[in-house]
Amino acid sequence: MIDLKVGKSIFYKGKQYIIDYILPPDNIVIKDEEGNIKTIKAVEIDDNSQINNTPKDILQIEEKLYETAKKRYEIIKPILEGKITTKKEKEELAKKHNINVTTLYDWLKKYKATNTLLSLIPNYSQRGGKGKSKLPKEVQIIIDTLIKERYLSHQRISISKLHREINAILYSKGYKKISYNTLRNRINLLDERKIFKTREGKSAFNNKLRPSAKNFKAQYPLHIIQIDHTQLDIEVVDETYRKPIGKPYITVAIDVFSRMIYGFYLSLDAPSFYSVGQTLYLGFSPKDNYLKKLEIDATWEIYGVPNTIHLDNAAEFRGEQLRKVCEIFGINIDFRPRATPNYGGHIERLIGNINMEIHSLLGTTFSNPKERREYDSSKKAVFTLKELEKYIVTWITKYYHNKIHSGIGKTPKEKFFEGIMGNDTTPPAPLKILTTQELEIARITLLPYEERTIQRTGVSLFGITYYDECLIPFMKPTPQNKQKEKYIFRYDPKDLSKIFFYHPTLNEYVEIPYKNLNHPKISLWELKNAKEYLKSKNKNYDETVLFETILELRKMEEEAAEKTKLHRRRKENKKVSKPLSETKKNETNTKETKFKPKIKKFDIDLKDD
Repeated sequence: MIDLKVGKSIFYKGKQYIIDYILPPDNIVIKDEEGNIKTIKAVEIDDNSQINNTPKDILQIEEKLYETAKKRYEIIKPILEGKITTKKEKEELAKKHNINVTTLYDWLKKYKATNTLLSLIPNYSQRGGKGKSKLPKEVQIIIDTLIKERYLSHQRISISKLHREINAILYSKGYKKISYNTLRNRINLLDERKIFKTREGKSAFNNKLRPSAKNFKAQYPLHIIQIDHTQLDIEVVDETYRKPIGKPYITVAIDVFSRMIYGFYLSLDAPSFYSVGQTLYLGFSPKDNYLKKLEIDATWEIYGVPNTIHLDNAAEFRGEQLRKVCEIFGINIDFRPRATPNYGGHIERLIGNINMEIHSLLGTTFSNPKERREYDSSKKAVFTLKELEKYIVTWITKYYHNKIHSGIGKTPKEKFFEGIMGNDTTPPAPLKILTTQELEIARITLLPYEERTIQRTGVSLFGITYYDECLIPFMKPTPQNKQKEKYIFRYDPKDLSKIFFYHPTLNEYVEIPYKNLNHPKISLWELKNAKEYLKSKNKNYDETVLFETILELRKMEEEAAEKTKLHRRRKENKKVSKPLSETKKNETNTKETKFKPKIKKFDIDLKDD
């Protein structure tokens, strides 16, 4: 990552510069040795991170090597935080951890080049990579079961005793024993709060581990990001028939310091790792292209890597992928204790404000039947999902960010800039942004994945065959295992025309296209819709029939859309072609009625938090 702060040395077009001034958050003023000044975009800084030899997928990092990287980071952390500064103190630190002082400096140099754990992974390119530390599935089940039943209990048995019990069972079943470190590392992956609460009891958990809500305060921009989701109180319509298709879900993230909205994701699908990942990715990224795509003439300044993300205990926040993504980019995860709504006050108030704004739109379902009364949400629905997304972004960028927030006494945008620029009492806060290469790694890593074997014909995913010559070396079973190994394939639900294969030798993703290149680009939603359609017709299908059905459904939608337009035109023509006598009668009635145009306004009071 790139640390944006005054005095930082960076490279631009191969030449070294010093950051002289920051024009938050996207422009920086840089100065070379001769004093020449340039103003550039942060994304134009050269990427000298040298992470090409490290894995581009968190799931491919051997657990043992990953734990080593974490330990190295903990050793150099006091130096990075400025707690250890002198040469003597650094020598003592190296001696304490039984390493050479030159090794310590080497780790520091590597970490400062990237600001990620990836740089501290030892000799990854010389190791076997995927599968080296994998235990047989049956062994994993035994270990996880005993951890749950014996370790996570009020008996509070030690890891040593649990280790002996597990190995006794493994021996009796003919499996190889596991090492103590293997078990300890597995337990270290568990959430500390869950361990303490299960072993010590709820009362002890509340008294010792639960921090005071009064101390929950962000110190600078991107210090703490809160993320949550809800189903919006509005019906949306499809783009073709303009018929109601349900209420969408929104996943949204807020910067606690400034109250600026960090990112969001809108979908008809229930919240998942994908929706959380898309929200984070939008937060990581500059939003100029996103706004341009939506045709919104506005700015959305906030982006970068947060220090901490604050989440509830939902399953989509507890996954291994999210945990490792956050660890690699130095993001702390803070889980909100259950039944404590005050912990998520900022994000819950924001969601309430968004829904309050939604209540003023056609198609709103309101929040309860009393408010809805006689209002028919389905008949009034007019927004498609894309139109609603554009409306929400317009509300965020043109209204919410620019209205005084009673909780901070100024607009979110002003508060954010104040944090970045600093004031008489507070120094400027540095921002961490991902390089172009790191953004691409984050984009693919935050996509969902499936594990598949590679056949002679290629790889099959969702009933579609994908093929590329790079798959050929992996089509044969390995000598150690007669069964074919499974590999990771990531996919974007919005575009199934290609999938991403993690190449074990290249340590990077390779795009794998359809085997039949004549197939059109489709979404996972279209594919599922086609399968449901064929199932309703009791028809068997293969890949060819699937794509033929998708094209047929598209044609039916286009024809229906044209008919709908024709119907609307005919209806309007009938209004224009009324008899003259009826027209005069209507004109007379109009004179007797005062016409008051109803103008939509952003009228919302941001509640004090």
